[in-house]
Amino acid sequence: MTLRQAWQALRPFSFPASAFPSLLGSAAAVAFHGREQGFSFSLFDAALALVGCIGIHSVSNLLNDYFDWRSGLDQLDNSGRMNPLVSGRLRVQEFLRILAVVSAIALAIASYFLIRAGQAIAWVIAIGALSAWAYTAPPLSLKRRALGELQVMLSFGVLMTLGSYLVQAWRHSSLESELSVLLLALPQSLLIAAILHANNHRDRRGDRSAGALTLSLVVGSARRSLALGKGFVWGAFILHGLTVLATAGERYAISGWSLLAWGSFPWAQRALALLDGSDDPASEQFLRVVPMHAQLQAIYGGLMVVGVLVGALLAD
Repeated sequence: MTLRQAWQALRPFSFPASAFPSLLGSAAAVAFHGREQGFSFSLFDAALALVGCIGIHSVSNLLNDYFDWRSGLDQLDNSGRMNPLVSGRLRVQEFLRILAVVSAIALAIASYFLIRAGQAIAWVIAIGALSAWAYTAPPLSLKRRALGELQVMLSFGVLMTLGSYLVQAWRHSSLESELSVLLLALPQSLLIAAILHANNHRDRRGDRSAGALTLSLVVGSARRSLALGKGFVWGAFILHGLTVLATAGERYAISGWSLLAWGSFPWAQRALALLDGSDDPASEQFLRVVPMHAQLQAIYGGLMVVGVLVGALLAD
């Protein structure tokens, strides 16, 4: 096993789904508390929170591959060809060693924040760890019970944003500020769910034959699944605009500068154009639809972080 093989097993192309929520949480701490007496932003803690979020994301990815391999859901003739256990790129013992190392890193970072922030962060870490396991692992196997989209919205979009906010602002946070962070996190949560839905829409045929129940299959036809995918994407933009309007004038208002994220609109159009017909393994869309949805979330997330920080710098 080489370092390159170990790195690829973590699925680094998926890391924007955890990196930008973490960065957004750190930016929210600056925006909401940067001018409050006694608040001090820690770049070290922000970086550590970012690594921790990517670490638990990696654990979730590895567990997903492991249990999809064990259950037989991933096969060479479907998207399982990317699974290093199915393709044979890694032996089971090598794969489990990678899982052990990444889990130890995530646990060490979680322990540091538990010591530093205590109960303020404990519940976020506990739910996040349970979520990483429950996504694929039995007995819950949320992704096979049509709960995958809800799980990634909660664990990636909400908890990673809120957790990264709390490690900075735990002495200053309040229910009011935490609700604003939640509202800030929800639009990106929908785009993260859209990535998973694009994957499940693409894999409708394989999932149906393997007995996996995804939200794409629950809604019925491919046409309804396509409509749901559009709902996730356009819902993110609509919800974002509504939250800016709803919090205007409040103490913890979401800055209108965060609407810079709407600059990702062209990528949203491209992603949804690829979603239509992507459930055909012979189509061009089959290979491109998930990467394009991931690119949309990364661009949206990056622009939102920039917008929140610009709004904080220009605030009176």
